[in-house]
Amino acid sequence: MENTKLSRASIVLSIIGLVGLIALYVIFFNSINKVQETKPAEIINLPSVSSSEGSIAFVNSDLVLSQYKLVDKLGKELERESKRKSDDISSKEQEYQKDAAYLQEQIQRQTISEESAQQIYSQLMATQQDLYSLQERYSMELSRKEIEMNMILLDSIRKFLGRYNSSANFDYVLSYNDNGGILFAKDTFDITPQVIQGINNEYDIKFPPPPPKK
Repeated sequence: MENTKLSRASIVLSIIGLVGLIALYVIFFNSINKVQETKPAEIINLPSVSSSEGSIAFVNSDLVLSQYKLVDKLGKELERESKRKSDDISSKEQEYQKDAAYLQEQIQRQTISEESAQQIYSQLMATQQDLYSLQERYSMELSRKEIEMNMILLDSIRKFLGRYNSSANFDYVLSYNDNGGILFAKDTFDITPQVIQGINNEYDIKFPPPPPKK
């Protein structure tokens, strides 16, 4: 049942590829007037990086994804869903194996007629096919959920950058990572720390921790 088991690492690896699309968006932030109704100052209080005309900022997607709290939250949700489906398949497989072993035992003891054995055998084959189909469906559902989560993360980061840039006024914000095409970037325009702090601040507002138990 390996196809139904997705680890948190797998979602992070997939997200890394999607966050790379930020560079392809070639975001003209100066043209963004209405990203969200909430003003950046009302959500985050971060050190800003000033920009000159035609300036470009950089975000390390590896660091963002390793420290963004939403990645951990969505990864855990995917793990729980994967475990639930895997457990369901395992339970059905155990029932199938039990029925198959019972049929084999009855045949060996010659306590079942040939006609009954054939009927049970046909039922077992149908059950086996149902298990294959269910496994394939679960695998597709998990893959689809993983893609949806990746898009949620990409959209979350992109929208935050729009809000952040309403005061920073960069013309472009590009994504890079350790294996990316940008070999050098001036630290002055690396806004990764501000992005990580900002997206996690917004996460804490949206998903506040439960009050401590008395």
